[in-house]
Amino acid sequence: MSQEMEQRQKLAGLWPDQRQRVDKTLRLWESAVLLPLRWTKHGWEILFEVRAANMSWQPGDICFPGGHREDSDSNFCATALRETREELGIPEDKIQVLGPLDYFYGYSGPMIYPFAGILPSQVSLQLDKQEVGEVFSVPLKDLLAIHPVVGKLSLASRQEPGFPSQWAYGFQDGWNIRGGYEVFFYPWKKRIIWGITGRILHQFLERVRQGGILPEAAHRDH
Repeated sequence: MSQEMEQRQKLAGLWPDQRQRVDKTLRLWESAVLLPLRWTKHGWEILFEVRAANMSWQPGDICFPGGHREDSDSNFCATALRETREELGIPEDKIQVLGPLDYFYGYSGPMIYPFAGILPSQVSLQLDKQEVGEVFSVPLKDLLAIHPVVGKLSLASRQEPGFPSQWAYGFQDGWNIRGGYEVFFYPWKKRIIWGITGRILHQFLERVRQGGILPEAAHRDH
């Protein structure tokens, strides 16, 4: 074997599983959430959680069931289903998974993998009071009728002490705007749905609109 071929094999050995991973330089962590629908006498409704007041991160915020991926989770969908079971008390095999929504970086740390699914029509929720303060549902037709308020946030960076500015050509002193992203606000009654939850909701509603699927009123039993 030539020296070149030997060195080629050594380099190829640096990729034993060919798996592409996430660079954790920005301290990203992976999470998955479920956008839960259920059929009621009012038609399709989306279920929302309100985070418990004692939570260390974003207490009182409106969210969907979800959380960190654990090593025992076979994939991100399994994470979303497990978290839904832990937070709402609904077994994984009782949830119909419709499919994934586009995953995105949450800017505050998490890489988020959302899924949409249908909960059983007749189910008694068992809330984990350590994480869930309360739940509420909003008819899909009401959400589709809302014109969200759209704001924009900028992303910026600046040098820390010791940064070699002389080698960073074109990097100006102070804050440098790197980009921005839209934030969707959905007001419903006295609640405001926004942030990560608003982004996932907006993505789902756009999918419903593009698919031409409009919510129909449920038939009352006579």
